[in-house]
Amino acid sequence: MLLHIISKADWAAAQSAGSIAPAGEDFVHCSDRGVVHVTAGKFFHGQSGLLLLVVDPKLLDVPVRWEAVADSPLWFPHVYGQIPVAAVAEVHDFPCEPDGSFILPEAVAAP
Repeated sequence: MLLHIISKADWAAAQSAGSIAPAGEDFVHCSDRGVVHVTAGKFFHGQSGLLLLVVDPKLLDVPVRWEAVADSPLWFPHVYGQIPVAAVAEVHDFPCEPDGSFILPEAVAAP
């Protein structure tokens, strides 16, 4: 399972377009259960209007590469191409807590 954080507005645009396209890079940033809190905290702290998408990697026809990022021992999945809307298995509201942090939806947190 891959996880992708997206604004509600960007998800609506992706649904109209049929896919999520890379924004400014050659890949779409994703996470898994183990690192999504890092992504959420670093790039989305305190933001509202977010969704957490569960992407089925078996439905992608583009490469997924697990790559390290600068100054971190963690590895993140990068989707090198577009993510078709049909590859999104679940969509969850992803509200921030009063302190700006995020808690995984129960359906995603459970293995």
